[in-house]
Amino acid sequence: QARKEIQLFAERTHRMFNMVQDLLHTDKDDDYNKLFSRIEKYENISDNMELEIANYLNQVSDGRLSSESKLQIRAMLREVTEIESIGDSCYNLARTINRKRQTNQDFTEKQYDHIHFMMKLTDDALAQMIVVVERSEHQSIDVNKSFNIENEINNYRNQLKNQNILDVNNKEYDYQMGVYYMDIIAECEKLGDYVVNVVEASSDVKEKKAS
Repeated sequence: QARKEIQLFAERTHRMFNMVQDLLHTDKDDDYNKLFSRIEKYENISDNMELEIANYLNQVSDGRLSSESKLQIRAMLREVTEIESIGDSCYNLARTINRKRQTNQDFTEKQYDHIHFMMKLTDDALAQMIVVVERSEHQSIDVNKSFNIENEINNYRNQLKNQNILDVNNKEYDYQMGVYYMDIIAECEKLGDYVVNVVEASSDVKEKKAS
């Protein structure tokens, strides 16, 4: 039961990230406000889901369980915590986009290209996380895929960080736009860390069952 809920929870945060990607390119005030409040609503749902699943798992763990089952529950609790952090990250991204929107300034084309590429990597990481979380007990899966995407995300973030300093110095965009831009990039990288934590916790659950 908890497994199914965790899968739903993971899918929800992936959907939330897709909404954030849309938010970046939603111009009309009406559509924008609607989408932003949907993301806020998802953030609340995400907090509630975390609590509900965690409470359920804690109740279960009060029962008489083998040490193996106890470890499994601990790993599932970790999954739930990390998935909730992904929801927080999505909300942070939406809030940064919101602050940028209020300045009435826009990112340069180059900044947009970099944000899109970073978001695509993050989206890949989330999609791969779903594959791991939803696989059946007997299915072996290559978690290296997740670690590889994570490396790519980290390297890309470092590259853009250095580039940003140069671009601001060269007056390609002002300092404040550089801040919003780097906030988005850094938050995607953080989200990627949470994703890897979910993958690790999830493979923990599965390995224990398999062994």
